[in-house]
Amino acid sequence: MTIAKAAVSLVLVAVMCGCATGPKGPTDEELILGQLAALRDAIVAGDAEKVVATISEDFYHPEVGDKSVIGELIQQGMDAGYTEDGEVDLELVEITIEGDTATAYPVEASSSAGSVTAEVTFKKEEGNWYITGGDVEGI
Repeated sequence: MTIAKAAVSLVLVAVMCGCATGPKGPTDEELILGQLAALRDAIVAGDAEKVVATISEDFYHPEVGDKSVIGELIQQGMDAGYTEDGEVDLELVEITIEGDTATAYPVEASSSAGSVTAEVTFKKEEGNWYITGGDVEGI
């Protein structure tokens, strides 16, 4: 009887310890895909502010500039209708993570203005991943 009680107690302790760790939360890949989905949704909705929310303060591209400039360019492009009938395909995206940086490729985007393929670069900041740059083919 004592052995049975001890065995039951051990099982209960093991179950409780296993449950004490709780859910792990999303993986880095899931967080990056979430940011890409937020970017896609914002582009399709024509919401420049939500696009900019996915971009790091450290964003820089030699042909574009920093975050403030890219925000203005995004708004201008949306105002000019470049995102009308927009679609962003994330089906083939492969994510490569190295430390606190990552790349996602290919991000396929199209609209009535044409189509592009992008490689998006991310940096992990404060528990999430934000866009720091990228290269776009097709412009």
